[in-house]
This record gives sequence, structure tokens and C-alpha cells, in this order.
Amino acid sequence: MTAPRTDGGARPREATGPAGEAIASAPADGDVIEDLLINNRAAAEVFTNSGLGLAPARELAVVTCMDSRMDVFRILGLRNGEAHILRNAGGVITDDVIRSLCLSQRAMGTRRILLMHHTDCGLHDIAEYEFKALIEREVGVKPWWALESFKDPFDDVRQSIQRLYMSPFLAHKESIRGFVYDVDTSLLHEVRLSHR
Repeated sequence: MTAPRTDGGARPREATGPAGEAIASAPADGDVIEDLLINNRAAAEVFTNSGLGLAPARELAVVTCMDSRMDVFRILGLRNGEAHILRNAGGVITDDVIRSLCLSQRAMGTRRILLMHHTDCGLHDIAEYEFKALIEREVGVKPWWALESFKDPFDDVRQSIQRLYMSPFLAHKESIRGFVYDVDTSLLHEVRLSHR
């Protein structure tokens, strides 16, 4: 059930949530955050996940891209409470991802890592130097972080797997698998290291 808008704008189009309930989507001219708050109230009315444990039931952590086309729970058939989902631009193994995986493993019992990069990624073929130079011209400071652009998502997954194996902070490295998700077919293609 969706609450009526109070801002006088056009009524949002209807969509359905995970339980088939009506969820409001933002109209082109509406306040997106306010519409999300309406969605939240509607979702709370049919919420059934109270009492889930803190530790992921499948002892799994997924590292993936922030791309809005990727519904990680749907793609992998996961339910709430089954896995930690770590997302950033490109699904890159950064220091912060290692920090989160370290906590996930050592404090919350995860033992498996699934990497999921994808086709048609926004980081594909971006010239990092030019991107950083543009930002520096705009704001006066060159970004200190690596953009981590790439040419081939399969090679990038191999690089990410290797970074995980090299980290001294991860307690469990025996189950690390990497995949490239095809955004046009929704299929996963496994990537393996040649020497493992």
C-alpha cells in the first residue's frame, strides 16, 4: 500500500516490492528521497525479516560493483541474512573492502568470498589520468585514490582474486571464487587463476 503524495506532485508509478506489495517509484519531477521514505513505510507494513541473526547464514561475503542494474540478491538467489554484500565502483578490492572482509570473517564468521564484476561497467576504458586531471582542474586537488579502471572484466576479476590471496588480514582464503556477470543475459561466467 502506497501513501498518497503530499507535495502536490504527480502520483508516482507503481512497482512491486519483494513480497508483491505496491512500492512507489519516483516521478521525474519528484523529490527522490521523500519518495523513498514513502516506499520504506509501505515495505515496513509487510516486513517479515525481524529477528535475523547478525552473522550471515551462508557464511558468505559478496564483493561486487555498485552498478544499479545488478540486483545481487536476485542474481544469486540470496535472501536477507544469508550474506554480506560489499559494493563499490567496479567491485574493486580496496583497503576498505579488505577491512570489511576482515571484520566479516573474524567477527561474524564468514568463510567464503564471491567476487562479481560485470560486463558494460562504468570503469571500463576510462582514462584514469585524464579523469583525475579533470577533477583537479575543477576542485584544485588531485584525487589521492586510484580509480581502478580496466580494459577486460575477466582480467580485473583475476587481479581482485590475487589481491585477496595476498592480503595477510583475511583468515579464510580457501573458498574464493570470481565471476563476471553479463548484464544482458543475467548469467555468471566463472573466472579462474591459471596457477590455482
